[in-house]
Amino acid sequence: MNIAPLTIENTPRVINSLTRAMQWLALGAVLLLGSSVTFAQNIVSDADWAIFVSQRSGATELYLIDLNTKQVSQLTDTGRAHITPSISNAARILTYASREGSSYELFTAQISSAWRTRRPTLAAVNRLTYDPIDETSPSVTTDGKKMTFASSQGIEIMEATGEARRVLVPTASAYFIFAPAISPDGNQVAFVSNRSGANEIWLASTVSGAARQVTSGGAVLGSLNWSADSKQIVFTTSATASKLSGIAIASAVDGSFQVLTEGNDGEPAISPGGSRIIFTSLRDGDPELYLLNLRTSSVERLTNNPGVDGSAVFVSMPISPVRRILSPGRKVID
Repeated sequence: MNIAPLTIENTPRVINSLTRAMQWLALGAVLLLGSSVTFAQNIVSDADWAIFVSQRSGATELYLIDLNTKQVSQLTDTGRAHITPSISNAARILTYASREGSSYELFTAQISSAWRTRRPTLAAVNRLTYDPIDETSPSVTTDGKKMTFASSQGIEIMEATGEARRVLVPTASAYFIFAPAISPDGNQVAFVSNRSGANEIWLASTVSGAARQVTSGGAVLGSLNWSADSKQIVFTTSATASKLSGIAIASAVDGSFQVLTEGNDGEPAISPGGSRIIFTSLRDGDPELYLLNLRTSSVERLTNNPGVDGSAVFVSMPISPVRRILSPGRKVID
């Protein structure tokens, strides 16, 4: 179901139709259910920003939103589709897929900040892949050294420099695999597969590729995102009372999960501090970004514009830049 900029299903055949990806979204309400899952809390300081994908300017570009003021600024302006962003907040690295010619290729960029505003900005953009096939859904470890992604070969893993590339979970004709997400500690890759008969979350070792099923009855639609401690996974599910899509959180150990919303919501990402989830919803009539507070169960709408907004990931406050000392009479340029 996933199409740029959404990540419900990250298969190359469905990336080109952004609007169709959000047809599953409709009016709904937040619902908290009992479960053995416990929420990650205060693992690191929480984030004040989020990077997301939007068509508000026509092309599918990357944008930044201040979660406190809701001010939005544009990060990329190439006229090419930018989709499936993922962030290593510790290493200050953003990775994403962008259309180059006839295929999607993988890129990384350093997250820096403007001197006066400390607003996150992108620098040192680096193209990692050069192939005639689509490569999407990149995710990167906390230390910024390893990344995984989806390709026609299956789920691949490589160094964040683009080196040492190899297939971790190969494609198979008997079932499908999609939506890979590497754990922050780099030990496992979560992905969605129907190899057991239904869409569930599976985990593969980044060393051996050996895989095991995690959830049961999860009705997983995709959009997997790890908590900072590598113990929990948030995902999009249809295992809701209303059967409308919603957000759920699962234990990466035993697969127990808790449904958090069922407002036709998708594309969740959990904050570095584990207290909030940012997600996409059409509950108010248009694909917009929302923020769920896990402590209070309150939901806040973040964006409100006619263009599609989605695929958001949290960004921590950048480290204060070092001010350059210039010769007398010269100006500092951000």
